[in-house]
Amino acid sequence: MDIHKPKPWHGVREFLKEYAIIVVGVLTALGAEQAVEILHWNHRVGETRAQLNQELGGDAGSSLTWLTNAPCLDAQLSALRQAVAEARRTGTFRAPAQRYTPTLVQFTSDSWLNARSLQVSDHMGPEAVKLYTKAFFYPSELATNITTLHSLAGELEPLDSDLDHMSPAEAGEWAARIGRLQELQSRTELAMVFTIYSADRVHEPIGLESPQRFAAERRQLQGPCVADPVTVLSILRDRSLGVRRKFEKLRLVPAQGD
Repeated sequence: MDIHKPKPWHGVREFLKEYAIIVVGVLTALGAEQAVEILHWNHRVGETRAQLNQELGGDAGSSLTWLTNAPCLDAQLSALRQAVAEARRTGTFRAPAQRYTPTLVQFTSDSWLNARSLQVSDHMGPEAVKLYTKAFFYPSELATNITTLHSLAGELEPLDSDLDHMSPAEAGEWAARIGRLQELQSRTELAMVFTIYSADRVHEPIGLESPQRFAAERRQLQGPCVADPVTVLSILRDRSLGVRRKFEKLRLVPAQGD
């Protein structure tokens, strides 16, 4: 391999010529290395964006699945609260026909955690980082909320059966528990709405097959309170409606302050 070897120089002109050759060579090598690095990170960012969008689409699908059954869940909690209120007056609790059974769905944010830990997000630009940070805030919260809702639902198991001699104090304690559960569920459903908005913002399609199959199965068990996924999406994407109005059309209970 021929390598340029500086020759003994005579005069300023020859020195500048040799100097220019060395500088140009170094700059060319650095530029080529930087170009390779830019191409590498552009490829990584492209792959990561695809993974982020796909995971958001999955989380939005889970949200849609829950929201199809949410009117039934809200009605179950309302029925429990009314039964407890009646027990506070009469001393006898009569269990509603349907027990409260929150839907089990999965939310993940692994791709965003990986993007941050592997420093891919450092090469995505501030607007993209802001978008995905906000988008994956909701699935992270939802993963915790779903677990909490199931735990709180387990604590309501004594209300699956009729109870005699319920004191006003006991009824008040049950009413407080149900109220906290209703508030958490409303906040959870609001986070699900924003998760769907996030998927729409990155133009990731939301699969309808799984929510529709789930809705059909639940409708056989719980009746017409189960919503149609297509209708849910249509209402959520209606820009003429505010969040509270959308909740009303979906027969959901807005959280305080929404």
